Amino acid sequence: MKNKQSIIMALAAGLAFWTQGLFGGSVQRIPSAEWNAWLEDEWLKIARYEAEDAQSGELTPASDAAGGCDGIINGRWGFHTDREKEPWWQVDLGAVHPLARVGIWNRSDSESCARRASGFRLLLSDDGDEWREVYRHPGEVFYGYHMPDRRPLTIRLKNQSARYVRVQLPGEQFLHLDEVQVIGAARGAGNLALNRPSDQSSVSKWSTRKAVSATDFRLSLDSLFQRAQGLATARRAEGRISPAQQRTLADFVKRIGVLKEDAPETLRKALYLELRGLVRDLALADPLLDFDAILLTKRVPGSFNHMSDQYYGWWSRPGGGIYALRDFKGDSPALECLSGAFPEPGSFLRPDLSHDGKKVLFAWCRHYPKLSAEKDKLNKANVPEDAFYHVYEMNVDGSNPRRLTKGKYDNFDARYLSDGRIVFLSTRRGQALQVTRETAARSLECPDLPDVYVRCGGDERRPVAVYTLHTMNADGGDLTPISPFEMFEWEPSIANDGTVIYARWDYVDRDNMPYMSLWSMNPDGTNARLVYGNHTKAPHCVFEPRSVPGSSKIVFTASGHHAQTMGSLVLLDPAKGVEGDEPVERLTPTVPFPEIEGWAAAQFANPWPLSERLHLVSWGVEESVKQGGLRAPNGMGLCLFDADGGLEPIYRDAEISSMYPIPLRARTKPPVVPDTVDWEGPQEGCFLVADVYRGMKGVPKGAVKALRVVAVPAKTQPWMNKPSIGLTRDDPGKVALGTVPVEADGSAWFRAPSGVSLFFQALDEDGLAVQTMRSATHLQPGQTLACVGCHEERTQTPPAELLAMAREPSKIAVGPEGSWPFRYDRLVQPVLDSQCVRCHNPQSDDALAAAFDLSPEKSYETLVDFGEESLRKRVLEGYRRGFSIAGDTPARGGSLWAWLEKHPEHHGVRFTKDARERFIVWMDLYAQRAGCFDEEQEKRVAALRLKWADLLIERKLQPHVATLASGSR
Repeated sequence: MKNKQSIIMALAAGLAFWTQGLFGGSVQRIPSAEWNAWLEDEWLKIARYEAEDAQSGELTPASDAAGGCDGIINGRWGFHTDREKEPWWQVDLGAVHPLARVGIWNRSDSESCARRASGFRLLLSDDGDEWREVYRHPGEVFYGYHMPDRRPLTIRLKNQSARYVRVQLPGEQFLHLDEVQVIGAARGAGNLALNRPSDQSSVSKWSTRKAVSATDFRLSLDSLFQRAQGLATARRAEGRISPAQQRTLADFVKRIGVLKEDAPETLRKALYLELRGLVRDLALADPLLDFDAILLTKRVPGSFNHMSDQYYGWWSRPGGGIYALRDFKGDSPALECLSGAFPEPGSFLRPDLSHDGKKVLFAWCRHYPKLSAEKDKLNKANVPEDAFYHVYEMNVDGSNPRRLTKGKYDNFDARYLSDGRIVFLSTRRGQALQVTRETAARSLECPDLPDVYVRCGGDERRPVAVYTLHTMNADGGDLTPISPFEMFEWEPSIANDGTVIYARWDYVDRDNMPYMSLWSMNPDGTNARLVYGNHTKAPHCVFEPRSVPGSSKIVFTASGHHAQTMGSLVLLDPAKGVEGDEPVERLTPTVPFPEIEGWAAAQFANPWPLSERLHLVSWGVEESVKQGGLRAPNGMGLCLFDADGGLEPIYRDAEISSMYPIPLRARTKPPVVPDTVDWEGPQEGCFLVADVYRGMKGVPKGAVKALRVVAVPAKTQPWMNKPSIGLTRDDPGKVALGTVPVEADGSAWFRAPSGVSLFFQALDEDGLAVQTMRSATHLQPGQTLACVGCHEERTQTPPAELLAMAREPSKIAVGPEGSWPFRYDRLVQPVLDSQCVRCHNPQSDDALAAAFDLSPEKSYETLVDFGEESLRKRVLEGYRRGFSIAGDTPARGGSLWAWLEKHPEHHGVRFTKDARERFIVWMDLYAQRAGCFDEEQEKRVAALRLKWADLLIERKLQPHVATLASGSR
């Protein structure tokens, strides 16, 4: 948005009003005439949305056909018939109109698909029964959206008039177009087809339900009247309804009661709009709306549509600011720009208001037009520092703006903690396995340290850097990483109890979809724990969590993986469980969970709960844009959402999205959760497990003898499967630190390094994994983290006495060479070289032995593909399943381990205890080639054995291994 004395707010109905220039700094009062005209337009838009909701998901030819005249032009198909004889699509203009021309935008995502429409016929009709052909396309392929001028194929019409316009194909074929425009011949007629009722000959598997193009005001008026009566009852009980409002409602009772069945839609529409005015007054009189101003952000959604990339500055699109909408309940609100001190072009992101209502935190980056096309963003020399999002704070009147973060890292989603500190997200985690205040300080000393990256995709043009939780003082000092997690954490907020609730992407040894679940931790980083959805596959993403005032429940946005944050609103009751459908209530039940259930025409985002039922939200009838698409710059506006009564518009800018509503007032400060971390002390803590058998069904007491402790290094470069360290495309890094004992009662108490992402495996007497933790945890310095068991229900209580507590906490007994750092060629290959390769090599005289090649070049593939229940098969099955089953682990039940057990001696070669352990560690850690992503990371991981020496029990190397060279990858 460019500086202007004023800008025209061109709304869908062609209405306009003066509004705030981007950096003008003044308050602009919206004239009541234009405001009321805008409200009517929004009410009609909401009526169309609610009419669509009433369809309850039914897919009909008409609901798919609406995409052919909805104004959305993106090069894809707006509607899609089945393959049939002479398929057709048509639009009803409502009356016979003189016509000037028809514009047709073909789909342009595939030449072969576009070619199908090259022989279409254009037909007109006055009554829908008798048709006349006015044009037949000669046969060449045409497009529209992806052509240089982005113009449709235009068919000019002379002396033609019609009510119905039809596009039809000869022969047997699919019919699918992007958009059809019908331009009237009357002066100023414009596109007569836009959002008019449409229909088509059939639906196909590519059809989708679109927003309805017309409203049945008979149904809309009935449901609105019921809402009005419900609101009146509530306001009457609160003493907040005036005598005039009661008389108005009584008058509507009479007027609607005598309305004839055949009353024209125009009359019903007029009554609907009049009644909406009363409903608005009653809705905005809710006592929970005890504020007169709303903080909001205007912004254009980022240009890369993915849950991860939406918060990188290089994908920003310019325009917007931080605003205050004042007197929003009246008929002439005022809009004030608070961010006028910021230069343009730039992008603002996700603000927070201080508890006293006097300061605002937000993120801002400068927009560089050519940066998104930069081919090597991995090289930070190619990216200016202010192109990254940074955290800023200013007074609520826009004065004294100041930057709190620095460096070539994206910093955003800053939130005020109750103790005066600030929690925020940052890509400055760094590549260390052990994340500490010292590693954070290095990101201040060196502004362009390398990042860590998502494991399942990216490259140098699109480096997908991981962002995790950090805290800092109010002045930006005392930078502290409170999470060492190796994967993304999202959209934190402060819960009613003072803890931080946030989403995180938890895909350790499982498919990267759909495990974006809800977690909580203390502001000092202690006690990270699941709140909801670690194994629940729908929704994909549990984003934007916020505690409901005066309630233990949490509202969140159910969002999609390959999309930005938007979708369906959900109310979570953590007291009812942590998985599945039981703890959740869909507040918007007709909006599917994006991607996993489909893609909705209307989207919700940014809920700010006022109660369990009432929320400020961002909302828009915006096409669901998947990865690779470009969202509309102006799709979202602000609404009051009542889970029992629908939507009431608050504000929308026709040119740019309005998002992130926050009541502009002081609010109750949650209790301070004290910092219990000994930051300057030893960088270690203790884990206490009360009973490992809790949560492991079918595992008899005494079966588990030890726990294996495994660290998870983060990925150090952005290319998928480079290097290939395992059997899946996105294997996590691994370091098998070693094992700790489990007592007869199932308890374990052991020391471990702090600031390290860890998971555990329960082991039997042979060292085989019984069950593997499919998530990660961590300690902070000096912390003892206790859990009841493995995968236990959170409501369980631990035993009163634990055998493990009768002794000092265990040290970690380091495993065989090759487990730390994790390397197949150092862990398994030495056994093969010393005992097997002399027979199992390509030069062997024994053809069967030679075929089972265990030489260094071939042994890995030979072993992982051995047998019917091969390691590859078992690893991939567990990866796709996504959760652990006690007793079902990669080694146990697999063909390779079964053969080794059956043949402890083979042609004079004895399978030693050391060899058994090496094979077990390798197989149960998902048979990876390596646990690090580059040589430098491996060196750092190896050096930690010396740094953590006091935590470890080292072993002597086996004689046949000690003399072997280290090998290479």
